[in-house]
Amino acid sequence: MARWFGRSRSRSYDPVGAAAESEHLEPLGVSDDLRLAYGRTGDPKLLRGALQAAELAVQVYPVNDVRHAAALSALCMLHRLSWQRDHSAPDLIKAVDYGRQAIDKSQPGDPVLPRHMSSLATALQEVYDSTKDQESIDEAIALYRGCLEIMPVGVGAQGEERVAQESNLANSLLRKGRTLKDDTVLNEAARHARAALRDTPDDHPQHPVRLVNLGGALLGLVQTGHHEHMEAAEDMYTRGLLALPEQHPARPGVEQTLAIIKGLRRQFGV
Repeated sequence: MARWFGRSRSRSYDPVGAAAESEHLEPLGVSDDLRLAYGRTGDPKLLRGALQAAELAVQVYPVNDVRHAAALSALCMLHRLSWQRDHSAPDLIKAVDYGRQAIDKSQPGDPVLPRHMSSLATALQEVYDSTKDQESIDEAIALYRGCLEIMPVGVGAQGEERVAQESNLANSLLRKGRTLKDDTVLNEAARHARAALRDTPDDHPQHPVRLVNLGGALLGLVQTGHHEHMEAAEDMYTRGLLALPEQHPARPGVEQTLAIIKGLRRQFGV
């Protein structure tokens, strides 16, 4: 996705925005392009540039322009990326704050509201991962459920986004279920992970990851005593590992988990 939005022809006049557009500057698009470049290179200067462009976008686009909320949502995502890079607590606090603002400022009927909800939910998952704050993961789960409720079932890019949110919901449920060792939550995580995998074509870039995600949910059930899922968990991890590119950063973790599963199978004779 190169840009979320094109120019709005119906927004109210704003002198700063008019000056920016007169110079053919679309700060939200610039921010997104820089974020994508950061993802390819890991250059922190690109991430800082993306943040600056998103901050400008908040000023340029008035509140009644859907791009205002999109810029706030971009800041949520970018501060989360900064947190992942530097683990500076203020970045994570800002990510959550901007995510809440993006949802609050969204206009009625905004077609990308689910993206804003998902962005906040992902930031809240980061809060949970670092603090184990139960309210954070519960809110993330509620946001992902909300995404699925308002997203239409479609094909093409629209369908892909819905499948992505179902996968996100599965991962949030898995986080909660593993911590609480709750079979009900883990079974729901497995259901959503299985649905996301079912709707992901074999040649889709996310297919290997979703194999592993389902394996993780099944392994969670194994670890709460449901050994009947052990073979299926091993199968998912094995297929996921075979499908992952050689240099994929998840490979070492998948290999380690496979070794754990094989050890469990020997231990319990399953």
